[in-house]
Amino acid sequence: MLNLPDSLYPDPIQADNTVMSNGGAPANNNGPSDGASKAIDWPSASVEDLVVLLREPEHREKAISSLTQIKKQGRNEDLALHIWQSINTVFLLLSEVLSIYKSLTPEKLTMKDSSKVYDVLVLFECLATHPQTKMQFLNVQIHCYLYPFLETEETSKPFQYLRLMSLGVIGGLLKEVGDPSTKVAVHCLLESGLFPLCLKSIEYGNELSQSTASWIMSRIMMQEQGLQYCCEPANRLCAIMKARPITLKNLQDLFQKLSMGCGPNAEAVGDVAGSSHLDR
Repeated sequence: MLNLPDSLYPDPIQADNTVMSNGGAPANNNGPSDGASKAIDWPSASVEDLVVLLREPEHREKAISSLTQIKKQGRNEDLALHIWQSINTVFLLLSEVLSIYKSLTPEKLTMKDSSKVYDVLVLFECLATHPQTKMQFLNVQIHCYLYPFLETEETSKPFQYLRLMSLGVIGGLLKEVGDPSTKVAVHCLLESGLFPLCLKSIEYGNELSQSTASWIMSRIMMQEQGLQYCCEPANRLCAIMKARPITLKNLQDLFQKLSMGCGPNAEAVGDVAGSSHLDR
């Protein structure tokens, strides 16, 4: 696979030889040379230039931020392909995510660190939504590396940033309802234990995270496997319906479908939905 090394700990000498040549200049000669790197015109840098600069530790943060702006502004429809197909770029982005794990405590996680990883997650969302990179993104299970951001019970702003954007990446995998890849995405997400993390995000997330997690749950339940997962066992369904705090706007339309499609648990659906309404 072009975008990830065989090991999460590649030989740095070998990696440098793969990426660089001619005394450290980019091998494809399309990016800025060392001599020009001190006066980089960031607003005018191309995606190709920024991908090259991302490999250099001293420019990585700014390169990622610039790529994120390109994504947000919709200035390059093939951004996901550039990122995925360039050597070690996804690995370097993933390394940025891994590097923050040790700081996932209120005492250590700063808004600056959270914002840096947020920018990486914006690029991951780009990969998750692009039709030519979505399945490969799923196959290497990058979404699983975002789960620590959903498992936390912390509610301060830096944690909310990571929680919301992680949900955005996962939501990107489920956008196209009729696409066969969405069925595969639902299977992968359920197998990797996402659903309880959505409930946790509803409990500890801000309003946007609650809404996004609720939307993800509704998309999962549009698939037959998702319905089966939610209805068996019945106590799982109770946990879904009674989650607090939660806005059920995205789920209410599914209550009737759930009650018709859950077999022996159909009566439980009606009971839980009714009690949920009365509780409010």
